[in-house]
Amino acid sequence: MSWGYLPVLDLALTRGQDLRAGSPLSGVHIRGRGVIQVLRHFGYPFLFLVVLAESLGLPVPSFPFILVSAALAAELHFRLAGVVTLSALAAFAGDAFWYFLGRRRGRSILRKLCALSLNPDSCVSRTEDFFGRNGLKTLLVAKFIPGLNAVSPPLAGMLKTTFARFTLFDLGGIGLWVMSAVLLGLGFRTEVQWLIEWLAAFGRTSVLILAVLLAGWFLLKAVDRRRFFHLLERSRISPQTLKERLDRGENLVVVDLRSDLAYRQEGLKVRGAIHIPPGEFELRYREIPKGRPVVMYCT
Repeated sequence: MSWGYLPVLDLALTRGQDLRAGSPLSGVHIRGRGVIQVLRHFGYPFLFLVVLAESLGLPVPSFPFILVSAALAAELHFRLAGVVTLSALAAFAGDAFWYFLGRRRGRSILRKLCALSLNPDSCVSRTEDFFGRNGLKTLLVAKFIPGLNAVSPPLAGMLKTTFARFTLFDLGGIGLWVMSAVLLGLGFRTEVQWLIEWLAAFGRTSVLILAVLLAGWFLLKAVDRRRFFHLLERSRISPQTLKERLDRGENLVVVDLRSDLAYRQEGLKVRGAIHIPPGEFELRYREIPKGRPVVMYCT
């Protein structure tokens, strides 16, 4: 599916008509399809939809929109209270959707969400390990950690957390996230205005440079993942083969790498397996006997 072109950085600024009398951006006229023009034209509904989109898992970075909305609130005819309230409501609406879906569908939702991440192979175990160690406090920082943001609400639902407790911690995390964007926007208002003018000076060239850097990063991640899969294919063993070898009495060491959360929830275990959660592996790897074939499995 193609997401099309999102005109976030395509800014065109020319000296001329003021945005608003007495504005710090006096003398700057906005034309084209830049983020400022979009925010000014569509106002609060656009900001709400952008934050909701990211909360639902779409690849839309809403933090910069909140930051710019706060920094240029006067020019955009925004009220800071409106920016904070709408952003928080949009983020909570998306999180609540995933919470109820996780509560209803369970682990399958977590796997589907992780399949969209750049590291789907470790996403589930990493998230469960983090959540298992920190509990609902994870929701207080989830918005600041890529990947954890989308997966934490359905995980809370999967664990049958009450909606009241989920709401308390999730709104706490959302509040910290929104207010950090607003305070950064207010604190670096001059720098935001300078950045907009700088992007305008380079026009589409700046967009092209950012796109090339982003594409290069994605390509490196894809190559790294492909290399990892090739390594796995050479050493992979199917569950059926493992069972047959154990039934024959082969002296294998089986290591269960599932998180504590998954281990408790699923309740299933390969007989004789040593359970070492991912977060404890570096401390406990010496428990694995030497001189015997080792088979590791995870979620």
